[in-house]
Amino acid sequence: MNCLRKYQIEHMYRNKQIYKNIFLKKYDRKTRPVQNQSVPTTVLFHAYLMHFSVDQLQQTMFLNGHIYMTWSDDKATWDPSLFNNVRTTMVKTWEIWHPELRIANSVSGVNQYFEISRRSHATLTSITPNKTKVESYPTFSVRVGCNFDFRDYPNDEQNCAARLYTTNVMSEVELAIYYNLEPSVMLGWGNQSIKKNIQEWELLSVNANLSFYKSHRKYSNERPNSAYEAQSTWTLIILNLKFRRNSPQYWLGIGLPCFVCLIIILLSFLSTKIELSIGLLLANFVLESVLLRDALQTLPPAAGENPKIVTFAQFLLITTLVSLIIQIFTKCLVQKAIKYSSFLQKLLIISETNNLFTTKFKKNLEPELIFRLYCLFILFLICIPFIFIYLF
Repeated sequence: MNCLRKYQIEHMYRNKQIYKNIFLKKYDRKTRPVQNQSVPTTVLFHAYLMHFSVDQLQQTMFLNGHIYMTWSDDKATWDPSLFNNVRTTMVKTWEIWHPELRIANSVSGVNQYFEISRRSHATLTSITPNKTKVESYPTFSVRVGCNFDFRDYPNDEQNCAARLYTTNVMSEVELAIYYNLEPSVMLGWGNQSIKKNIQEWELLSVNANLSFYKSHRKYSNERPNSAYEAQSTWTLIILNLKFRRNSPQYWLGIGLPCFVCLIIILLSFLSTKIELSIGLLLANFVLESVLLRDALQTLPPAAGENPKIVTFAQFLLITTLVSLIIQIFTKCLVQKAIKYSSFLQKLLIISETNNLFTTKFKKNLEPELIFRLYCLFILFLICIPFIFIYLF
């Protein structure tokens, strides 16, 4: 224990000596730590995603995690042989030069200054007496704007990206992806390390791409061809997230009630009493109104085209109204004893060879029932494509 204690004390003492050796040399944290200012500083970047959430109403996405950055420092150096071969030490990030990261599509306004932490520590590793490797792990909590399209709700897939850049032009600081590795995703720990779901969203993929923003306000995937172009170009790292909605309650809460309302509309034409059909359609209209009121609270906003279920709900309301008009029109004709035109009488063609349709049955068959059955047949043909296109 005494030997371990002595080693710890010796190690702390050497770290303090290294700290004094670095910062007593008039280290300027506002100047890039390179011997030749015409040489850009390459900053390797890697992101660890810890949490994400989607705000459908505001069209935003919240991201939380850690950033790993590493670069070379030619000023914060020391000779390990002079400090008992201590090659690694830690300092506060704000005490040394570090790249200033910003979020290009942040919606936080002036608060975006605090989205990437500046209260982290940096690890300094001596490579040579004149070169040091710096590693920093700041945390980030950013909220970015997205462009969601909910037309395929509840089977929609969305994409949203966070665009990070440095305040220095490419001739001074150049961002690069750390060994071309994709961002790491850690939404859970231990048994939940494979967790991919947050709320009703399932994370499908996360990737990082390098882009370049040029002075004429255009994004490009091609690097500048000359040093002159690099002086008016900024490097951006685009973190792109792709996620899919997972809403198993949709069919029970919205899909099945809409299908039942459609069945009620069709069954209303099979009733022998028109009064019962009218009452059934009125009750169905009230049921649809209650259903839509509850559904509108759970449906995403109509960004772009309407979700398919909204179109189907509109079709239900129109179909109910048309069916109600047909039933009331038929009732009025019966009450006034107005005969149907001759072409309606000929709509029902019954084969004489069919034993199921006897002469007595044809005699008792009412013209208004024939009209309603043909309306049912036409309505059924219209409903079939709507069911498969907009409901499933």
